[in-house]
Amino acid sequence: AGFKDAMDEAKMKVVSTQSGNWEIDKGNAVASAMLNEYPNLKALLAGNDSMALGAVSAVRAAGKAGKVMVVGYDNINAIKPMLKDGRVLATADQYAAKQAVFGIEAALKLVKGEKVDTNDKGVIETPVQLVTQP
Repeated sequence: AGFKDAMDEAKMKVVSTQSGNWEIDKGNAVASAMLNEYPNLKALLAGNDSMALGAVSAVRAAGKAGKVMVVGYDNINAIKPMLKDGRVLATADQYAAKQAVFGIEAALKLVKGEKVDTNDKGVIETPVQLVTQP
């Protein structure tokens, strides 16, 4: 809902939402199909950087490098050169290496009968940082 709310607020039109199954090849196939179906597409947001890698290849193959922005999620090492040369606009670092720590800390609090901080929907929020440079 956060992404949709942000796009609505920015008056951006989301033309399609599809799954790339978290894989490079599937991300490439989905991005290629979207680029064909929506020739005026301005950006692709991938739910992880593996799918973003596939999207970058699809954008290049469609001859739209520099015209279609690609954004990923996870800040994996393979994305860093693409951030540097502009093939990827941004990625979101969710500190994957610390997620287990956050979960264990919450579980230990619950075992001790302590309160765990959650948002109004009962979700434990963890840090996320937008990364635009390697």
